[in-house]
Amino acid sequence: MPELGTRFSAWLFVVVAGCGAPAVDPTAASAADASGASGDVPLDPHDAGTGASAASADAAPAAPAPVCDPLDHGAKADGKTKDTAALQAAIDACAGKGGTVHIHDGVYLTAMLRLKSDLVIHIDASGEILGTQDDADYPTLSPPTDNTQLKNCRKSLLYAESVQNLRIEGAGVIDGNGNTPKWIGPSTLHPEATRPMAFFAVKSKNVSLKDITVAHAAMWGVVDMEVDGLTIDHVTIDSQLSGNRDGIDVVDCHHVVIQSSTIASEDDSICIKSGTKYGVDDVVVKSCTVRSLIANALKFGTASYGSFSNVTFDGVTVQSADKAAMAVESVDGAAISNITFRNIGFKDVGSPVFILLGDRGETPADDVHRIGSIDGVHFENITGSNSRYQWASPVSGLSKNGVTYALKNLTFTNVSITNKGGLTSVPADPPEYAGQYPDPNLWGNTPGFGYFIRHADTVTFTNSVPLVSPSDARQGIVTRDVTHLVTN
Repeated sequence: MPELGTRFSAWLFVVVAGCGAPAVDPTAASAADASGASGDVPLDPHDAGTGASAASADAAPAAPAPVCDPLDHGAKADGKTKDTAALQAAIDACAGKGGTVHIHDGVYLTAMLRLKSDLVIHIDASGEILGTQDDADYPTLSPPTDNTQLKNCRKSLLYAESVQNLRIEGAGVIDGNGNTPKWIGPSTLHPEATRPMAFFAVKSKNVSLKDITVAHAAMWGVVDMEVDGLTIDHVTIDSQLSGNRDGIDVVDCHHVVIQSSTIASEDDSICIKSGTKYGVDDVVVKSCTVRSLIANALKFGTASYGSFSNVTFDGVTVQSADKAAMAVESVDGAAISNITFRNIGFKDVGSPVFILLGDRGETPADDVHRIGSIDGVHFENITGSNSRYQWASPVSGLSKNGVTYALKNLTFTNVSITNKGGLTSVPADPPEYAGQYPDPNLWGNTPGFGYFIRHADTVTFTNSVPLVSPSDARQGIVTRDVTHLVTN
């Protein structure tokens, strides 16, 4: 059989077992970088980032009967012959019975596969699902939703619509095979909707991904839209090819756990979005390691119509991100509340924090335009260093047509961030947000080296004095139209 892993990128990262807080010691990280020992290691698709659980996943499944083997349905598993029919036949034979499709001993080249309810897909360490590079193998998908993100999510390698009780597990690989010129490059040339995601579940319940590696998606890696009950556990995602390739997208989902996973993405690493009034509620992301080549590590938005509520990131290591380590955006009408970033460590990022309330106005077809709100965003036990740029952390509400939409109840507790300084003059105040794409470089360098905060009510800093290196002409915290600012 073809050797697994030979097509994988040259590095991912070391994941420390447990990923306990604090997630990164910036001083240690800087010393390691200086010595050349960055901690990055070659990616073995069977054990990078999966820890001890991967070893147990290597074994043949202790699975509910029946066990359906694609080899029994005529699969060749040679990485050259299309095995779509055999794989789909095995799926259909097990679906609805709680049975297991056992992928093993080979590379299974395939077009889109339609997954079904009451099903386990077990890909063991000797098995790989490999997507074809034929556009005709990925039909245009039209699930029953008006979610604005369907403008991007139209094709997928593995597709689950209106299913329940679906598990994908094992120490094997799902490879989107997205390294082809027609799928690489800016989305203006190769739009997201024309390229297949690796995994897409929509309008579903009780979906679980465990121990697997997802690599080389032609678009976003793992996308769950309007899923109630989602678990992503000990999953490794390598999605670093160019063309807006996110790692994990949680779109209008409820009751989500993402844990002990490793994500290397070109675009946003873990991105929480909303394109319908269903919104996002009850999400926990813990003990993960992430890295983004051109975008944000942990992000809410940009799609942000429904509410984002009760979301916690805890014990996450951000190894690098060209934009923000932590971004919270409501630009389409989302009411954002009870968001916590706890025990987060980062280095080598463009901006530590980016918070924006704006009015871009992207609205689902059957809903109404609105301006959202941000009330209750909390940062606890955060450490960070080695910022790439002098943007600092822009934090802004909105003033539009004579009305002010203030951010409310922001807290920073035990936050130790060393920002990039070196400016010899103070930049002018940035203009109000006017609908452009929201990223922390939106306004360039801001008037405070730590935080520029505008249009906010009740902002509290406790043991969280911003630091800077080298020295800088700006103040650490600069405010405009902020009431009830507390620093202690």
